[in-house]
Amino acid sequence: MKQSLNKLFVSLGVVSCLFVGAYTLGTNISTVQAASIIGVVTDENGDAIEDAVIKVKNKGKKKTVSPDSDGFYEVTKLKRGKHKLTVESVGYETVSEIVTISKNSEEVEKDITLNFSSYTKTNDTSTLDTAVSAFSEIGTLRKKDPIDGDAISSAYEGELQDLTKEMDTEYGLTLDSDILSAIEDIKNSNEPKLAAQVIDKTLQRVFYLAVMENITHARDDFEEDDTSELSQYWDNAYAAYQALVGTADRENKVLSSDRTNIDTGGNPNLEDQITVAFIRGQKSLEKKDTEEDEITLGIQRQVIRLSLVRAFYIAVLREVEAILDNRDSNTEKALEVQKEGEVYYRIIEEFVSRDNPTGNETIKSQLTGELSDVTADTIVSELSKGFIGRVEGELEENEEALSENDRGDAMILAEEALLYSGVFLEDLELRLGAENLGEIEDALNDLRDASNKLKTSDADAARQTITTIIDNYENELL
Repeated sequence: MKQSLNKLFVSLGVVSCLFVGAYTLGTNISTVQAASIIGVVTDENGDAIEDAVIKVKNKGKKKTVSPDSDGFYEVTKLKRGKHKLTVESVGYETVSEIVTISKNSEEVEKDITLNFSSYTKTNDTSTLDTAVSAFSEIGTLRKKDPIDGDAISSAYEGELQDLTKEMDTEYGLTLDSDILSAIEDIKNSNEPKLAAQVIDKTLQRVFYLAVMENITHARDDFEEDDTSELSQYWDNAYAAYQALVGTADRENKVLSSDRTNIDTGGNPNLEDQITVAFIRGQKSLEKKDTEEDEITLGIQRQVIRLSLVRAFYIAVLREVEAILDNRDSNTEKALEVQKEGEVYYRIIEEFVSRDNPTGNETIKSQLTGELSDVTADTIVSELSKGFIGRVEGELEENEEALSENDRGDAMILAEEALLYSGVFLEDLELRLGAENLGEIEDALNDLRDASNKLKTSDADAARQTITTIIDNYENELL
């Protein structure tokens, strides 16, 4: 009996040792591989970069992750020691750093800031460059007192006028006649300051159309043309865009909290977004992965297009602010900025008139009528109603594209919904609060993700959230 008990204790001892050993080994493995690197990837403006690629390398082993829509990333199950962290995203300079995870660390925070890259043209764009230079010269001349109409006429002749006539022919407009008429008004001292504003804003419209014509050619001819032909269109668009950089690089304008005036909002950094989009679009022209690159080009075209539309929307509100600030104290100045607002609005009128034709007429009447009739809340409300219609249209088309498993179209349409919404989201926050703003931003990003992965149920849920909040927002508008 005693011998049997000894055998039992020996056996239990062996089992205990094995258990302890296994536990200790497990603890060591956990200790070695339980660490994480977390952080946020942003650009120089502090804006999140959600499509960055983050690589962590240690002794030949590599892990790759991407941040979420807020720029947050997490790399898990890492060993203690030194890791090479590399963060890259097209349109930004790549960053590489050594991150050390100490023995007692379970989590290391590492935020990364990426600097913007510069766009490099590969084609001759001298004709458009000359037109942009002429526009810049006119910008200087129109600020002189008195304004020299002959000098402006001389600067306009040549490549700039040829470009204007080309856009007239392409889009069925009369911009050249408008500019020539304004030049004559300056020469005849017929409200020269107003005429100078007509020239400046009409020419901005010319360059906007030139950008659109060239990026649309690149998209439409993507499958047929080779990279060199496509890059000529893309470089031409970038050259034309140089005339609009100043307009794009402005802070947002929003309705004041008491809804009686226009205030300065957050800076949307549109100029930087547009430059990044040009760089990403340029890279997609290499056609290394034709299907994915065509989708990328379609998305970047919309980023450029709708970021410029938003820049002109902000410009309209900037002039409305100036009208309200000056109409009781400086009528001449108020009339001048009213004319600026009118001509700026012509650029984006089509984005309002289709879904809000009545509101379109209201906006135009306030930008051409009595100064006393200009009402900030009315103009903002009617603008928003027009852009709400655009968002709703993109949501409907996105649903149809997903039902047909057309991933590329679904992704582009989801991006358009996000960009159109960006026009009025700050006003939505004013009227509905920060919680609704956060919910709709999350839903718009969820829709993009679901479209990319062809997850119809997730996309349906996101669209429902977006639609509900937009309906509530529209009910708060005048």
